[in-house]
Amino acid sequence: MRSPAIIFAFCLVGALALTEDQKAKLEEYRTACTTESGVDPQVVENAKKGNVAQDDEKLACFSFCMLRKIGIMDEDGDIKEDVAKEKMVAGGSPADKVDNVVSNCKHITGPNKCKKAGNLMKCFLENKSFNVLESN
Repeated sequence: MRSPAIIFAFCLVGALALTEDQKAKLEEYRTACTTESGVDPQVVENAKKGNVAQDDEKLACFSFCMLRKIGIMDEDGDIKEDVAKEKMVAGGSPADKVDNVVSNCKHITGPNKCKKAGNLMKCFLENKSFNVLESN
């Protein structure tokens, strides 16, 4: 699962559209999700740089935690398509391209909600034709 620029801590929002309060909230989520998932912070940093650990369950659970806190997934691991679209468009991504990415990824599955979240992040990255994930 090696993909460029996986930015779990700043999922699905354009960095330029983030207020300081939103950035602080995402950092709060990142800290909480690192603790909750037990992921090594270095694994998250490596993923941000595109070096994603293969089949890392803790990293997948970190993804689930972030997507849940942001509102893209619910507690059961179901994808909230409307929220995903809203977050991406609000971040400055073109609506037609957002629709295409969400349409291609909305049926993603996994053996559990963590793996599903990891697979969803991978799908978003593989299907994007615009800048979905950004961070400073």
